[in-house]
Amino acid sequence: MAKRGKNTVKKHQVMQVLPAGAWGIKSSFRSLVALLFAFLVVAAIYLRQSNEQVFQHANGRTHDAISSGGCNLFSGKWVYDNKSYPLYKERECTFMSDQLACEKFGRKDLNYQFWRWQPHQCDLPRFNATALLERLRNKRLVFVGDSLNRNQWISMICLVDSAIPPAFKSMHNNGSINVFKAKEYNATIEFYWSPLLVESNSDDPVNHRVPDRIVRVEAIEKHARHWTDADILIFNTYLWWRRRQMKVLWGSFESPEDGIYKTVKLPRVYEMALQTWARWLEVHVNRNKTLLFFMSMSPTHEMYKPYYILMSSLS
Repeated sequence: MAKRGKNTVKKHQVMQVLPAGAWGIKSSFRSLVALLFAFLVVAAIYLRQSNEQVFQHANGRTHDAISSGGCNLFSGKWVYDNKSYPLYKERECTFMSDQLACEKFGRKDLNYQFWRWQPHQCDLPRFNATALLERLRNKRLVFVGDSLNRNQWISMICLVDSAIPPAFKSMHNNGSINVFKAKEYNATIEFYWSPLLVESNSDDPVNHRVPDRIVRVEAIEKHARHWTDADILIFNTYLWWRRRQMKVLWGSFESPEDGIYKTVKLPRVYEMALQTWARWLEVHVNRNKTLLFFMSMSPTHEMYKPYYILMSSLS
């Protein structure tokens, strides 16, 4: 975790550089956070392996921007770059979701797509989709969590989509599991819907908006068996826990009348679920094989006005 120094990535620092209109400020900020997190995942994949570059300059020259000498990727700023960005265009991404297709449904202000993360200590070359796919050859990259991780999953697919001919890519959806396959590389980029990580009555990928949320804080195997052999695991869970208290079930959803229910306050119930998740990782994940990420809370701002005023004063 980055230290709280003056150059670390903070919510207010990130928001200060966004030149967005009033209605678009929320989407713009989340898009930038998604880009930053996607970059950090790609950078970690790069660091995990040897020699071949995942990043490449537009003119073809490779550059060892992330060296063992210690470029702090968390220390930097957002810079406007309309020459090498965006890395992909919404309308050209084969598997873009309508839920994320801002331009398709009328958004005019697209300047948020041109912001690039610039570390203070090094220059980052342009993303190279083919090199990343080579890194993912014969591997499973799995995002697990709620819609925030689903957004990350779609973004990752769009980053590599243009480098794969139509006949060599596919998408398969089966309930909670969604699998994009790059056939030539025998690589998959997957998303598994599990908004609380452990079992809950919000696990249905479509019908999950329930007034009385119930969670089984000690039950995770039903979901986790789908992730066991993944090479890269990226988890997130937070927004679905934002209640003062939650009903916990000791028992099963198949026989709810036989279970024991207790209402537990936050953050205790959140802690209990994460302990179950952590214990599962300790037992079932081979850390010599699998690279793990946990994405904590995504900044939220329900009202645009304070941020729009701030943006206007900076632009």
